[in-house]
Amino acid sequence: MMDLYQIIISLFICIIESISELLPISSTGHVIILSHWFKIQNHYTKNLLIFMQLGSTLALYCFFHQKLLKILNIRSTYIQKTKKISHILCAICPTIFLGLICYNQIKTMSNIYTVMYGLIFGGIVLILSEILKPKTYTTYHIHDISLSQSIIIGLFQTVALFPGISRSGMTISGGMLSGIKKSVAIDFSFIISIPLLLGVSLFDLIKNFNIIRIVDLPICFMVCIIAFIISFVSMKKLFIILKNTSMVYFGIYRFSLALGIYLNA
Repeated sequence: MMDLYQIIISLFICIIESISELLPISSTGHVIILSHWFKIQNHYTKNLLIFMQLGSTLALYCFFHQKLLKILNIRSTYIQKTKKISHILCAICPTIFLGLICYNQIKTMSNIYTVMYGLIFGGIVLILSEILKPKTYTTYHIHDISLSQSIIIGLFQTVALFPGISRSGMTISGGMLSGIKKSVAIDFSFIISIPLLLGVSLFDLIKNFNIIRIVDLPICFMVCIIAFIISFVSMKKLFIILKNTSMVYFGIYRFSLALGIYLNA
């Protein structure tokens, strides 16, 4: 049976993950860091992360389902629907392909030291995206995102397979650098995250089914529900913060966290 300490720390980590999932600061990195600092066992961390991400992803779907329906509008022609779906697939397939090939290697990199380097690299990308973004955007609506822009976002997203880099940070940066308005890049980033993160959560659940203990299931389901509630309730406010805050500030936060790891590792 889990002790009270594990339950309290698990709930605390769940709250942090649910909030950081929506910001370009790496939710996975925060879970790994907190698990290391609070000395939570590695297999237990994996289980928690799977269920937390599942809860956050379901919250994202509930929040964005109207926009998803608009993108795949039933009144659209077959060609228009195919075009929209192909853009989404181009944005997620590179990550799926590379993630499947390098699955074991990615999981072995999930430690505090690789997270530290991921935070630094991701911070640099965020700051550069703010500095180098076009003065005038070419795309102001999610329906106008081109195939080439989707591919660029998809390639940026593959970099986030490295722990600590942040999937949303890479996709938003890639969108901004390719000429997409920041608010539109943010919406597209989280829309493409729904099928990707849902698939990853289910795949991880199957792959790690043998290390999930019966006694851990209550807390796993609890963090899934809590992650869903916290993510959904805070989502609107966090998106406002994300859309109105310079990526430079998120980069500075990441550098500060990396420094904290270096000083305390």
